[in-house]
Amino acid sequence: MWIENLPDGRFKFRERYKDPLTGKSFKVSVTVAKNTTHTRKEAQIKLDKKITEILESIQYGKIKHGIHLKELKDEWLPTYKLEVRANTYSNAESRLRRVMRDIKPDTLIEKITPNYLTNYFNNLLYKQNLKNGTVSHIKQTLNVMFDYAVVHDYLKENPIQKVKIRYRKEDGSAKPRDKFLEDDELKKILEFEYQAGNPYGRFCEFLYLTGLRYGEAAALTLKDIRGNKATISGTLIKLPKQPAYKQNSTKTQAGTRTITLPKRAIKILKDQEQEFPNNEFLFCTKQKNFIPEVTLNHQLRRAKKKFDIDKKVDCHIFRHTHVSKLAELGIPLYVIQNHVGHADDQTTRLIYLHVTKKAQQKLDSQLDKL
Repeated sequence: MWIENLPDGRFKFRERYKDPLTGKSFKVSVTVAKNTTHTRKEAQIKLDKKITEILESIQYGKIKHGIHLKELKDEWLPTYKLEVRANTYSNAESRLRRVMRDIKPDTLIEKITPNYLTNYFNNLLYKQNLKNGTVSHIKQTLNVMFDYAVVHDYLKENPIQKVKIRYRKEDGSAKPRDKFLEDDELKKILEFEYQAGNPYGRFCEFLYLTGLRYGEAAALTLKDIRGNKATISGTLIKLPKQPAYKQNSTKTQAGTRTITLPKRAIKILKDQEQEFPNNEFLFCTKQKNFIPEVTLNHQLRRAKKKFDIDKKVDCHIFRHTHVSKLAELGIPLYVIQNHVGHADDQTTRLIYLHVTKKAQQKLDSQLDKL
């Protein structure tokens, strides 16, 4: 810092700084009436503040203060809608509605700190008793939204990046054997669903026979079937208050594939076509032109309760059961992954390793009988 005497008797204090983008030096200044130890200290503080603000505006942009949480949400969601699949957007919108119930919509986003968010997530986990996965998804949505705020100079940094969540320990359901159905469990559940009505029974059996995801099977049309081959190229989308439709992209890039249908699966499709000849989708009910996932999972929970099955039973368990059967047949893991449309899936790998280890143990126990 140096001092310049002005003609009117005042003093100008100057300081240099280097622009990190150009490498050139620039000057800032403050003018005071007196040149004393006190005014020199004050001048240095003001000069340092000016330089800090300039450098921060270069690094972060000119931060726009006073943005409320609801304002950010309303600005970000339409942009996000153009970037992602319809159901991904719908899920994000639903999560933010929950956030807006918990956090005041007029909260200034610059006041939302990592500590505040950590306490919020812990509240969701341990007081509102939400599942780990639910809280993780809320965190992911907020992370993307706050990234948008940083890019548009509403925040210097994303507060989510420094959040550390103490997730609840969840055991039991995480065990590989609880991810799929044993033969007797599968038999009971399929019989239960067939008794509830053919469309549900057929659909559940078809999921088991093919290993398809709910959305992939529910979106199948006659055009997707050629002989004993089924082309998987889309998924069913059902948004609130809107008709169901097929989105022509699968959950993952590996999800787009052609699979071979077993004879029983072909028979199921023919039965469906015969019963509902004019429907858009092959699988439907008498009331709706598709199989509602919520209704189906409700049916499966009833079966779980009736047969006292101590594992999570929803339509996805048939996919995992299909994987377990292929593993029992000795099909290589990479072939199974390609077949079910998962290039790299931890659950598929865990089920495969569990089943093959179980088979090895059975072999070991039988060797002495030779």
